[in-house]
Amino acid sequence: MTDPISPPSRSSALPRDTFRSVIAGLVTVLTIYGWVDALGRTPDRRAIPGEPRLWWIEQLVSLALAIVCIGVIFRKRWSLTPAFWLAVYSLVFDIVRWVFFFREGEFRILVAPLLYALLLWRLWITRKQVSAAEDGAIVETTG
Repeated sequence: MTDPISPPSRSSALPRDTFRSVIAGLVTVLTIYGWVDALGRTPDRRAIPGEPRLWWIEQLVSLALAIVCIGVIFRKRWSLTPAFWLAVYSLVFDIVRWVFFFREGEFRILVAPLLYALLLWRLWITRKQVSAAEDGAIVETTG
């Protein structure tokens, strides 16, 4: 028999948010497509070994973000914090790249930073909702 006074167990699911799931899906699909496209083209594939270490770090962060975004799509709570911070890192990488292009006289409109910013916004809202729900549970059990 369960104890009626015990605090409710913490849910492992994130609050439902279709927009967040769509953005996470787009980030995942575009990241995987970018890898397949780069590895599928012979000229691009030959250039991969010559890429600097920072490029490889960016690729690992984006791959990790794609994996964590799958957890966000499935509403897994464990994916919330890693997705937030990996999206921050990815956004910083893309903004720095955009600044370098802009300094060279190129003006590019990049889709990825927009998706990362939208994902960050929705993850921030979700973090506040989860925090409020946890604080509400604590207040109910002690008050």
